Amino acid sequence: MSVKSIERRLCSSFYDMAWLNLSAGIENLPERAKEDGDGFGLLTEVYRKLLLTNGQLLTDALKGGDEKEIAECTTILLSLRETLSDLAEELTVYRAEGRLLRNVLLRREASEQSQAAVNTDDEVCELLGKMFQSDDPMITNLRIRSMVAAFPARMTRNRFYDRIAGYLSLYNGQEDGEGLDAFCYRLRGAAAIRNGGESGEGTDSVKQTLAFIDGLLAPAREAVGAEGADAVGVCDALGATNAKMDTAIGDIESITRCVNALAAIGLLSGMDGAIRENSSVADDLQPAVGLQLREARGITVDETEYADATARAHAAMEEYFEPLSVLMETETGRLQAEIDKMDDAAAEAYIPVMKAARLMSTSAFASLESEVYGAVTPEKVEECRDALARELDGRFEGQPKAMVREIMAAVLAELPVWFESRTEVMEYMLQSLQGCRTDGERRFAIRLLRAAL
Repeated sequence: MSVKSIERRLCSSFYDMAWLNLSAGIENLPERAKEDGDGFGLLTEVYRKLLLTNGQLLTDALKGGDEKEIAECTTILLSLRETLSDLAEELTVYRAEGRLLRNVLLRREASEQSQAAVNTDDEVCELLGKMFQSDDPMITNLRIRSMVAAFPARMTRNRFYDRIAGYLSLYNGQEDGEGLDAFCYRLRGAAAIRNGGESGEGTDSVKQTLAFIDGLLAPAREAVGAEGADAVGVCDALGATNAKMDTAIGDIESITRCVNALAAIGLLSGMDGAIRENSSVADDLQPAVGLQLREARGITVDETEYADATARAHAAMEEYFEPLSVLMETETGRLQAEIDKMDDAAAEAYIPVMKAARLMSTSAFASLESEVYGAVTPEKVEECRDALARELDGRFEGQPKAMVREIMAAVLAELPVWFESRTEVMEYMLQSLQGCRTDGERRFAIRLLRAAL
């Protein structure tokens, strides 16, 4: 089969699947924010409206076959997607910080409570048995990482950096540097390090929401830095804020999945009008999507018509989803293999279809650009190590020791398991528990670990 034949089959399957994903996604959109909603709800409402408005414009343009309008709508949707991706990243960092702050405050609260003495040896033996009770090494490793996160890190900063550097060096010599970049990204996220840029530049709703979240975290930051502060009320408020951030991130992801499907439809329609004309799935889905968009915008629709259209959409999902998924996976691999054989000039012709492939990815925020990563050299590893150390030093600056230990523990939990034996795991647990200031703090750490196991 020729490359062009593979491309046509793949584009058709993407187009049909995009309509299926769009219909399902609209049904799962977050509810409209109430008029008295907080900053999180209002943020969701802003992007929900942008999605629905532009979705209606694109579907109208598709009905009329206006190529210029289709292209303009697609460009707007891709820009909206970029803003949503940046926003989700910022929210994720704030959520990581919220969890770190809350752990510090909960440990402090626990340490101040009177508790019966803890038999450290007995507790460690019991926890160690649970940690290694599975025959699956992957499960065991996940449990060990949960153990590391359950205790504040008690090691010197030099040893901490040496531990990170040791794992960075494992990437040396790899032909593709993407893995190294992804690893550093995870470590930065665990430490709640900001990306340094201003997400949503020019978007007032983003700036306002990030300022709103910053204000919600401010009391917790102050409480962490003041040993004598009453942490109970602050901790309760922070728990509610963290839960709302979880919801907001999920809502933004739901909106982005609809944007992805719409952008893929627009992109593929602009590539080849025949894709649009030959799609039987789109014929089954377009009436439902049109009504779903109207209903989601608060416009009254005929209930019988809506029920009939969505029933057809659900039937199409049952019939086409699985075979389309298999076809997409197979043909994407075949096309990528052919593209890898081409020179850069020839490969450029396939950029639109590969962008559509990324829009159809299971990751709502997958990058749409084909990034070129060079081989990992010792110099590259050293550069990443130094950059990460500078960012972590900046993150630690001005933080109380309890917060530094919490950040270090979160970063260490992202590393591949470094313990060489069960004995080393036991010694780490004993050292961590013995380093706790009070029996209350020890019981809190044990409770965290039991919940993870």
